[in-house]
Amino acid sequence: MVLLLVLFVAVLIIFFVIEVGKDNRAGAAEVVIAKAWNNRFLRQDVETQKEIYLRKNEKYHEDSEKKVLKKVKEWDKQIAGYQKKESEYLSGRSFSIEDVISLFGYQLLVDFKVNADSEMFRNLVSCCEHAGYLELERGQETGGKKNSFIYAYYLIASMVSYTFVGVLLGIIMSMVMICAGAEMSVVMILGVGTFIGMFLIGYLPFDGLQNRAKKRQESIDRDFPNVISQIALLVMAGMNIVKAMEQTAYGDDSVIYLELQKTMKEINQSVSVEAALSHLQQRCSNKFLDKMVSVVSKSFSAGNANLADNLRTINAESWLEKKHSARRMGETIQNKLFVPTMLMFGGILVVVIVPAISSFNM
Repeated sequence: MVLLLVLFVAVLIIFFVIEVGKDNRAGAAEVVIAKAWNNRFLRQDVETQKEIYLRKNEKYHEDSEKKVLKKVKEWDKQIAGYQKKESEYLSGRSFSIEDVISLFGYQLLVDFKVNADSEMFRNLVSCCEHAGYLELERGQETGGKKNSFIYAYYLIASMVSYTFVGVLLGIIMSMVMICAGAEMSVVMILGVGTFIGMFLIGYLPFDGLQNRAKKRQESIDRDFPNVISQIALLVMAGMNIVKAMEQTAYGDDSVIYLELQKTMKEINQSVSVEAALSHLQQRCSNKFLDKMVSVVSKSFSAGNANLADNLRTINAESWLEKKHSARRMGETIQNKLFVPTMLMFGGILVVVIVPAISSFNM
């Protein structure tokens, strides 16, 4: 049995080396770019966290100046570390064992001609576009490919690679334990555990991106009615639409407010209002936001005397949709609680009826 496992491992290793050794400079370049982006995204998250903390502390003075400086120093250290890794990848000075593993999966996908036609791939590309990463907007492209396509391909390639490596290491671990005279149950536990551990290393970034996009979408859908309400109210009061959006943007720190803040920064940096709103529309998927962008853009390009009324209409529609969503969510939760409730009811019946029946028998 051990000899068969050795032969199988040798075949897997040879296959791995052949796949990695194939001359695919485009694949290696895309892996490097994706890793550089990954460090940039981590840096963006830390920078956003730092900015929100400083703004809240400036407003509420929750922490002492000493504590603030300590936290800022830690964040600055993380930011510098991610920035260094990003520059190393982009300059070609960094290519680790982890990247070699990802390159194997990338080449395997190329060999099997896996492309954007699959449902899973399309969903992942959509998640990349709406996960909040500025570099993965739909309008940007790298080498003729969308940035979101490159990053999605990298995530799937990494998951495939670590699954393969998990199988390989799981078999090797099982061989070692068999040679050490371990029981078959121990061999199986360690082998399967090694495989699961490696699979999770590849799967967690894939799953994390999907969860991030889902939570971000839920936050946008939940908070947009509040945003449009305030903008519509300010415009109806006679305020300029740009000033109204700026006034609204800094009212909270949830996703849609942060995105609106980015939009206002672009406008303040001489980006046209239409272009900045278009970027906002690309980063945030919401049908009522699309309507707002269309109405506001029309007011700048062709003039719209009914801007306030149109915003008020969008506001009413978004609040109606929010009520329907809340009702649907309540029904979903109620359905999920039905089974646990029935189990608890059955348990209570057992506790009450069994003693009663026992007393009758006596």
